[in-house]
Amino acid sequence: MTIPNPTDAPVLLTDADVLDRVRALVGRACTDRQLWIMFVDGDGRQAPVVMPIADLPRHPEPGGLAGLAGVLGGLRDELATDLGPGSVILTLERLGPDRTLPQDRDWAQALTDACIAAAVELRGIFLSTRGGARRLL
Repeated sequence: MTIPNPTDAPVLLTDADVLDRVRALVGRACTDRQLWIMFVDGDGRQAPVVMPIADLPRHPEPGGLAGLAGVLGGLRDELATDLGPGSVILTLERLGPDRTLPQDRDWAQALTDACIAAAVELRGIFLSTRGGARRLL
């Protein structure tokens, strides 16, 4: 997915700004078990590319997260600016109940660990269900 005119999008300064962006771009879940990755540069500007990863397993698998950590670590220098190191926003999209499930918490922890391993700042982990998007971490 590409954001039309990403330079026109407001800078992501606050947690509320980040949640608004997730709600605008991911919104309510319409597919099951997908991860959305949004990249934010050190100036707080979101990169124009949003990366969806489809067909996530119900529970995180170590091999898959090592690969994600490698990708994130490889982009770390590309996100850095004079103002900061850059960051990522992660959103789990799934169908099913709107409440937070144990596997959502497992995914949130595994994604946090992947960001730590990649030395990439995490702006937040969100959950998108049919009821809408909200912050998990």
